[in-house]
Amino acid sequence: MERETASILAVAARVPPFALAAEVVDRAYGRPPGSGGRRLAAYDEDALTLAYEAADRCLRGFDRSLLRALYVASTSWPRAAAAQAERIAAWLDLPESVEVSTFAGSLRCGASALRLALSSPSRPALVVAADRLTSPPGSEQEASLGDAAAAVLVGDGEGIARVGNWTSRADVTEWASADVRFVTTQAARLAGSVPREGCVRAGVSAPGIRAARAAAGALRIPSTIGAMDKVGFCGAAHPLLALVELIEGASAGERLLWAAVGDGVEGATLEVVRPPSDPTLAHGLARVRPLTAYGTWLASRTFFDDPAQQRVFASPAMEKRDEEHLLRLHGTRCAACRATHTLPSPVCADCGAVEGLSRMSLSREGKVFTFTHEHYVPTPTPPVTMAVVDLEGGGRILVQVADALPDEVRTGARVRLVPRRLHMGGGVPNYYWKAVLA
Repeated sequence: MERETASILAVAARVPPFALAAEVVDRAYGRPPGSGGRRLAAYDEDALTLAYEAADRCLRGFDRSLLRALYVASTSWPRAAAAQAERIAAWLDLPESVEVSTFAGSLRCGASALRLALSSPSRPALVVAADRLTSPPGSEQEASLGDAAAAVLVGDGEGIARVGNWTSRADVTEWASADVRFVTTQAARLAGSVPREGCVRAGVSAPGIRAARAAAGALRIPSTIGAMDKVGFCGAAHPLLALVELIEGASAGERLLWAAVGDGVEGATLEVVRPPSDPTLAHGLARVRPLTAYGTWLASRTFFDDPAQQRVFASPAMEKRDEEHLLRLHGTRCAACRATHTLPSPVCADCGAVEGLSRMSLSREGKVFTFTHEHYVPTPTPPVTMAVVDLEGGGRILVQVADALPDEVRTGARVRLVPRRLHMGGGVPNYYWKAVLA
């Protein structure tokens, strides 16, 4: 059906640097080495934290006070009944008036969320999909299911691409079926049903690389599959990942086709106005940290299942009380001496003033002031680097450093603050900010 919809204003992807090659898995189980591989989230990442990073990158340069809606989709939420989109909205420091919605239960829930955002009057709207997928150790899926996130900002105006000719169809195919021939045939049939007149290229997503290639072949135009050969199939995130890849690789004026197969099909044509200046997917694919110690990686995936991680003190009431500090990363600024403090306090620690202290949003970027390597902090790969970070615009914060080897951390190094999981106190995921090298 053809109808007027909003434009795509920005896109972004979050691809973790950790790469597990199929041959590493096969070597561990004494099998002949296979080809391909997947990208993996760090031990302290999950669908929520992956979604935050894609969303944060997508909103760079955009006035967040203007955002009216947030749609978040995943098939691997850390908890089934929890405030998923609401937590991401707080991490992003979005206005409390933002409408938030959580999607789950379908491989195309991210694509469906995008359809709803484009047709909703509540815009600008941000759509983000993320998955951190698990599979039985030693299984074929272990080297073919990936972890990633992607985000799309939609709104009125010209943007970077115009969307039209949207197609949506439901389907009852069991996409996890062992009948590979049927699954690939069905994927090709569904993709082939999407109108593509005048399109010169396509971006296709389907559950697994065989199905994706079959779907792409049915279109009979040059097609990409969301870098599935490099990152693996990323569940609900993959349709948006394929969309990001398609738009970031386009030229102005091109007419493109996007098709997301899984539990049906969502498809649309795109008129590219101008490609994004920051190719986030290409940057993510270029940052690779191969995982060679299969046993260490496997143990890290179950690190938070350790009972010791669930005995840590946690208080939902405390988190709610300190939401501005813990989730929104707000600090205080003293009107008398202009000092900025990252911890809430009724008194200025610099000049002792008790009046004129106002809340402010702290920067998520800064430089390492000093650091130390600690062996007492629980981690699957000791030591943990603790860093004191001087934030841009003022404020100093003590945080763990994530995704970096000890010898990679330097005084003066630029870092970004991102939310990561700390422990499972009370049996629920507990998060705080950590520093990653910029």
